[in-house]
Amino acid sequence: MLYPENDGTDPMNYRVAFLSPVPFFKGGAERSLFDLMANPHVDPLLVVPAEGPVSEQAASRGIPVEVVDFGQVAAIRRPVRPSSVGAAVGDWVGAARRLKDVTRRHGAQIVHSNGLKAHCIAGLARKLGGEACVFHVRDIAVRGSERLIWKSLARSSDHTVLVSRACWPGEALPQNVSVVFNGVKRDDVPQSFQARAAESGLVVGICGRIHPFKGHHVALDWLGAAHRRGQRITLLVRGEAEEEDRRYLDSLKRQAEALGLKDFVRFEGRFEGLAAIYNGLDAVLVPSETPDPLPRSVMEAMSMGLPVVGYPAGGIVEMIDHRENGWLAGDAEAFCTAMEEISSLGPMLVELQKRAARTVAERFGMERMHRQVNHVYSTVLGR
Repeated sequence: MLYPENDGTDPMNYRVAFLSPVPFFKGGAERSLFDLMANPHVDPLLVVPAEGPVSEQAASRGIPVEVVDFGQVAAIRRPVRPSSVGAAVGDWVGAARRLKDVTRRHGAQIVHSNGLKAHCIAGLARKLGGEACVFHVRDIAVRGSERLIWKSLARSSDHTVLVSRACWPGEALPQNVSVVFNGVKRDDVPQSFQARAAESGLVVGICGRIHPFKGHHVALDWLGAAHRRGQRITLLVRGEAEEEDRRYLDSLKRQAEALGLKDFVRFEGRFEGLAAIYNGLDAVLVPSETPDPLPRSVMEAMSMGLPVVGYPAGGIVEMIDHRENGWLAGDAEAFCTAMEEISSLGPMLVELQKRAARTVAERFGMERMHRQVNHVYSTVLGR
C-alpha cells in the first residue's frame, strides 16, 4: 500500500504512545518523531529509555513522558549479532511488560515505535497482550541478515511505515507495509537565491550528522576535482560527530589539508533552526554514497529555496528529479557539472526553485504526512 491517504472526513483523535529508542537527538529520526507528535489528530505520549534532551523538549511542549528502561537492549548495535540479542533477552521481556503497563495506564490505543530496538520491544509487548503497534522504519537493510529482520518486523507489527521505498528489501510491499515520506514545514519566507558572480565562487553546505555513511569524504574528493578545474567553491560542514565518529571527523580534516583545501573547507559545528543551518549557502550537497533512506537536508534545503545536489542512491532518487528540482551527482564529473549549471542558470534557476517548492508541498508537506499516518492509524484500529 503506497502513500495511504485520509480523506479528511475522520475527525477522531488517536491516543498514541511514541516509543523512542534514544533519549537524545541523534539525527533526523528524532526531529521527525516530534513532527509525528505535532499531528493535530493525535493525543501523544512519549516513552523514552531514559530522561534527556528528547524528554525535556517533549515536556516543554506539554507532551506527557514516561521512562521505560531498555536495559541491555540499548546496547544492541548494527550489525545485529545473536550474542548481543541473547544477552538482552531478559531485559527485552522486562521492557516489553513495562511498556504494556505504561500504555494501558495512559489509555493509549497504538504504540508507534521509532527505531529497531524500539520496534523489538513494541512487537514483544504486542505479543504479550499489549496495544496495536506501528513500526516506523527509517533505515535501509544493507545486509542479508537485516533484510530478514525487516521482513520479520512487518510480520510482527500491525502496520509498518517506511520513510521511502528504498527501505523495503523486496520487490513488492506486503499488505501491512506502506511508504509515508517525512514531512517538513515550508519556510514562510524562503531565501531568494541568486547565483554569485563566477569570480566570487559558490558556497556549498553539507548539513547534518558527521558520519561515514553521509559521504563527507566523497564531497572532499569532488571539491578537490572542482578546484583542479578552476572552480572556486567553498564547503561549509554544519553538524556534529558523535563520540564514535570523532576519528572520522579528524580524517576529514586531514583529507582537506592533503587536497590543498584547508582554506576552502570549514567545519562549523552544530546549528539550531533552519534559518541558521542554511544561512549563507548557495547550494546544499548531500553526498550519501551509502544509501540514505530519506535525508531531511534535501527537503529542508528545497523548502528554503536552495538548489540541492544529491548522490543517486537510496531515498534521494525518490526526492530529486534530475535537473527538474535539483541535481543528482554520482561522481566528481557530475558534481562539477552541477556546480557550473547552478552558477550559470540565472533566471532559469528561479523556475527550478519553484519546482522544488512544489515537490516539498506535494511529496513532503507536513499535513500530507499527518493525513497518511492518520489513515494508517484508522486502518490498524479498524475504523
